[in-house]
Amino acid sequence: MEITLIYIISQVITVAYYAILSLSYLLKDRNKILTANFVAHIGQASAMAMLNGYTGAAMSVIMMLRDLTLLIQERQKEKGKEINKKIDLIILVVTVILIVALTIFTYNGILSLLSVIATLITTYSLWQKNVKAYKLLGLIAGILWLAYNIFIMSIMGIVLELILVTCSIIGYIKDVKKEKTEVKNK
Repeated sequence: MEITLIYIISQVITVAYYAILSLSYLLKDRNKILTANFVAHIGQASAMAMLNGYTGAAMSVIMMLRDLTLLIQERQKEKGKEINKKIDLIILVVTVILIVALTIFTYNGILSLLSVIATLITTYSLWQKNVKAYKLLGLIAGILWLAYNIFIMSIMGIVLELILVTCSIIGYIKDVKKEKTEVKNK
């Protein structure tokens, strides 16, 4: 690994997008989570492309589109419009097809699939529309992204993914404790 200007820039961008992703695990509002994820994935796609992690960059673009689609749906629900279950399913299927298609074009060995599996897990968790499930599955996805960062040799990605996994654990534990307190108070 050579430390070039591009590598340094990628690491600065990595710090920024991990800060935003970490925040998303501490949020409770689904709209805010989706907005934070969308912004973070712009940086993630850029940084991974700079590190020749093209599968991860492609998955980041898919995640941006996924988050934007879910955010639009969420805002429609807030306006009292019901989301058509068929359209919701079609969007999910198209997302998975795009993931597979981009994986074929960017495949760079078995380890490049770590980002694909992480993206599939996160997509599934977001489609559950359950913040608690998002946080728990985010932990699994985080471990896969950690391994992918090792694969593309992103030093800040490795360090910050460890922090993100920690934030995921903290957010999940806080929710579980809050639920227990609410049940006791009823």
